[in-house]
Amino acid sequence: MIDAHFIQTLIAAALWSFGAAAAFGYIYNIDAKSIVWAAAAGSCGWTVYTAVSALTGAQPASYFWGACCIAALAELFAIILKNPATVYLVPGLLPLVPGGGMFQTMREAVQGNMDTALQTGFTALTAAGAIALGVALASSAVRVVLYAAQRLMRRNTPS
Repeated sequence: MIDAHFIQTLIAAALWSFGAAAAFGYIYNIDAKSIVWAAAAGSCGWTVYTAVSALTGAQPASYFWGACCIAALAELFAIILKNPATVYLVPGLLPLVPGGGMFQTMREAVQGNMDTALQTGFTALTAAGAIALGVALASSAVRVVLYAAQRLMRRNTPS
């Protein structure tokens, strides 16, 4: 299942999503150092999305795991680089946002194809929900783990 074409697809996905996240960060005047890290988070998240989607075919799971990756990296970058996590999270999530699905929903609705509009709308809303759930769970998990690690470090430090 993993062949040269699959690897090429992942590399292309990583590069294009890096560029998209970097451009979005630039538009919102994020400093250059943070743009690189936010774009790296977006690239990793989209690559995870692409890999899970290709291997399982489950779109909601793909969005969930991609968002988890981006959120976890955003929390870690926030601690390491001493910036808010949203600096890395918002541009990183841009490649994952199902904007095309919402456009197709509106287009089908305007053309009078209500069955297709409902189907594409449900798919886009499922993707958005999976992204929100992935961000919430991953951010919370990283914070809990880091809090526990800090307490453990304080406990083991001689006074």
